[in-house]
Amino acid sequence: MFFRQHRLWFALMLGLHLALTAYADVRKGSTGIHSWRIWSHIFALASEEFEGRGSGTKGNELAAYYIAERFADYGLKPVGTSRYHDLQAPMDGSGYFQPFRVYVGAEAGKANRLEVEANGKLLSFKLREDFMPEAVASTGTTKGELVFVGYGIHTALAGHEDYTGLDVKGKVVVALEGTPPVTEGPNLLRAYQSARVKARTAKEQGAAALIILQKEDAPLPAIASGRGADSGIPVVTLRRRAAERLIAACGGSLEELWQNPKARPLNNASAFVQTEVVQKYGATANIIGVVEGTDPNLKDEYIVIGAHMDHLGWGYQGGSLYSGKLPAIHYGADDNASGTAGLLELAQYFAANPQRRSLIFMAFSGEEIGLLGSAHYTRNPIIPLEKIVAMLNMDMIGRLRDDQLSVIGANSSPAWLPLLEELNKQAGFNLSTGGGAIGGGSDHASFLARRIPVLFFFTGMHREYHTPADKPETINAPGTARVVRFVASVVERIADMPERIEYSEPRATPRRTTGGPERGVRVYVGTIPDYSEDVKGMRISGVREGSPAQKAGLRSGDVIVRFGEQKVESIYDYMDALNRYKPGDTVTIVVLRNGEEVELTLTLEARSE
Repeated sequence: MFFRQHRLWFALMLGLHLALTAYADVRKGSTGIHSWRIWSHIFALASEEFEGRGSGTKGNELAAYYIAERFADYGLKPVGTSRYHDLQAPMDGSGYFQPFRVYVGAEAGKANRLEVEANGKLLSFKLREDFMPEAVASTGTTKGELVFVGYGIHTALAGHEDYTGLDVKGKVVVALEGTPPVTEGPNLLRAYQSARVKARTAKEQGAAALIILQKEDAPLPAIASGRGADSGIPVVTLRRRAAERLIAACGGSLEELWQNPKARPLNNASAFVQTEVVQKYGATANIIGVVEGTDPNLKDEYIVIGAHMDHLGWGYQGGSLYSGKLPAIHYGADDNASGTAGLLELAQYFAANPQRRSLIFMAFSGEEIGLLGSAHYTRNPIIPLEKIVAMLNMDMIGRLRDDQLSVIGANSSPAWLPLLEELNKQAGFNLSTGGGAIGGGSDHASFLARRIPVLFFFTGMHREYHTPADKPETINAPGTARVVRFVASVVERIADMPERIEYSEPRATPRRTTGGPERGVRVYVGTIPDYSEDVKGMRISGVREGSPAQKAGLRSGDVIVRFGEQKVESIYDYMDALNRYKPGDTVTIVVLRNGEEVELTLTLEARSE
């Protein structure tokens, strides 16, 4: 208890110890860039007190105030508001916050009920203890005969048809969670494993409701999983031990269903399903401060230095790779306390060493759930985008190994590659600049979509990624300081140039990325989503050069409302639609453009691994 209450104090004391022993880390005295101070920031941001910094949560707010206080300590100029929760607050320069609304999860409402009548026996199941509604569940009530549909997957493209030969119209379908086991090769069914996709398939087949059976007995989360895009039918997940009762009452064995998941009716059994899901929204904020430039002729031009400060909280907001049964804090030490610590270290360094051009320091929220903070800024800039010369992003810079540093975005300006190669002669990294500006789903993408040159600094993936094991003790603090010094050297050079660097359009190559709506599908379109827009459809912030989307005539600001035969009301509908096609297919899509429907024809390309 004492340690938890005094964790930040311990961080400062350990930081002081490291400062006294890190002789090789000294640069320009206390205003230099030091690993001990970087590590102390990481230790604070990835502490239990901040509970994983999930967007819209109390821990995220505490982290935001921690960053704002450091900005104030260093003397950065505030450009936002001091009112963290006031979404309508004017950006009057009274504080460092740019608040915006964020989706925080779905909660079970009061009207949730599940009863099964099987072979004359009535079973009643308890909310939270036995079952939970899924976030995609519609609010409503239904009753129907029970039909077991295996994994509830129906796709000719991936070669799995659970519904073939079954009549499920008006019935309640029961499906196993996940996908069939894969013994070799890629799991082509991975895109069909979510409750959202299973529910959409059940709805299309005419089912009245969906019950998903848990494989391993584990407590159900207090918050329904995933983001709510109403599937049109009630959807619940049934805990393993409750599922065993249900199947036993129907005269079968749950274990036998897992061993032989052949779809079939559950004779003499019907279910009453009622669900009510409340979608919850909260406030979060970008934290923004400015170090003004020293040159009267250049100080009205700005370089953005950014990093996202949010992470996954307790893992409820999606993206978690944690397989444990009990809830756990996802500390996010590398992702992205490391980049945020680097941002803070650069803020204090440049506050003491201002450059000719002005510098904007941005700690974004909402990155983990769709680049929301950076997209919000580029749609609502406090400092106009035309004044921004470049954007440098740090995301996961805490695990430097074998001097391997990736710098993505080097083809977004002809100035980047020569500059990086020159500066690296002294820095000594094994530098990779081949990722291009398209790869890498992080906040630089929002600025790239506005034709601003970007660089994204990244030390690579690891097995602790998006799990509770991403803790401060895994961080290579001296290596992080090396990366931060390298970023500082880039900033110093472009801030001092007499002319602003030019933008060059990066050409798209079909490839997998770490984020975006096309992740996990086999076809390539080349849309850049605008996650910040809460619209009916999928608004795009831009299209990639040379992509199928560009060739078809898609533009920034278009809202995709139909893809082939599928209506698109959310980004999830768009992902589902992509999974219905193969490379080479020609698809008619409908977009809203300036309030009018425009029909376009698009030819899909293959997505390379």
